[in-house]
Amino acid sequence: MAWSARLLLGSLVLEGVSAASLRKRAFTPTVKSAFVVGIVADPAINRDSCGSTRIGDRAFWTCRDSQPYDANGAPILPLWASSASWSKFEADGTPELTQYGGGGSRDPYFPYTAGECNGNSAGTCDDGSRYAIWPDSPPLVASTEDNVVTAYTWIRKQHINPDFSTNDPDPACSLYKLSYDVGTSDRDALPTVTLVNEDFWLYGSIPFGNYGNVIEDGIAYLFGKTSNGVVALAKVPVGSIENKSQYQYWVNGAWGSSMPSLDDANINIPNASAGGQGTYYFSEFWKKWVWIGQAGISVSADFFITTADSITGPWESPAQFYSGESGSFYLGAYSLQAHPGLNPNGTTTNEIYISYTKNDAVDDTSLYSTPLIHIQWN
Repeated sequence: MAWSARLLLGSLVLEGVSAASLRKRAFTPTVKSAFVVGIVADPAINRDSCGSTRIGDRAFWTCRDSQPYDANGAPILPLWASSASWSKFEADGTPELTQYGGGGSRDPYFPYTAGECNGNSAGTCDDGSRYAIWPDSPPLVASTEDNVVTAYTWIRKQHINPDFSTNDPDPACSLYKLSYDVGTSDRDALPTVTLVNEDFWLYGSIPFGNYGNVIEDGIAYLFGKTSNGVVALAKVPVGSIENKSQYQYWVNGAWGSSMPSLDDANINIPNASAGGQGTYYFSEFWKKWVWIGQAGISVSADFFITTADSITGPWESPAQFYSGESGSFYLGAYSLQAHPGLNPNGTTTNEIYISYTKNDAVDDTSLYSTPLIHIQWN
């Protein structure tokens, strides 16, 4: 049998078929049905760009700019740069839509440091610029020990001008640690946040973990995207996330311990995304790695997907699979994400929840909403 297999492989190579092509290839799923479940919302706080992960028996959300409402339901000041909340699940395991928790705090969930214009809750500086300490991905849950959940979030120290441009396209990236005791009796209490390292990834380096993160078999895989569009990948044991000496990096088709620079060759993973914000996860149903998100710098709710058999590729060319309704504000839709933690059975079934930020013009300002859509695949 082994001799026959070697003969088969040898003949295939002679015919110009490499051994690599014998591996399973990724595929592009198609939609069987798409249903708008409703709007995920907090009745007291208008939240922008929310992503979720599952902690215990609830969904935990981290969001960007957040504001209270006036009596007419329009967002008003103050604005704080990040917030967090919980949501529950129905008896059948499907997600509820109401966000809650935090006791009405108007402080940024991810705290500002002294060097980030922390005299106000929005990070606004005297010259009108702003430190936008915005989470791009939901927290990565690393462990649960003695009922205490530990999770991590990487956030770029974006310093933006009033027109959203920046003079620092590849800023430093901070690492935050979240801790939560799932046995606590206070169901409104949020996970506590501590700043592990303000400059975990230095200015001008690749912000691994910020663009996307996923855990498989005790290894955290961390994607970083640079200002020149390169998508690079690092990995680290989940127990060593705070220790950069334990990281390895995908360079020249192999894992190595030397951290690459922004301009190093052969670090980009082609088609690992469509270029914009999104979510990575491993589908147990498909036995595939998946990315779902938006294309490049987009202000429309056009969702793209790409899949791969190996997290290092090859990834399929991203394909559009769903379009949602954009809002009436000039930034009509953005922050497209997937929510594998909202599925009743995780990723073992042929479905996914997705969401985006819909941005509507209301009373000389903009109103955020978070449509939640259930996708059933063919």
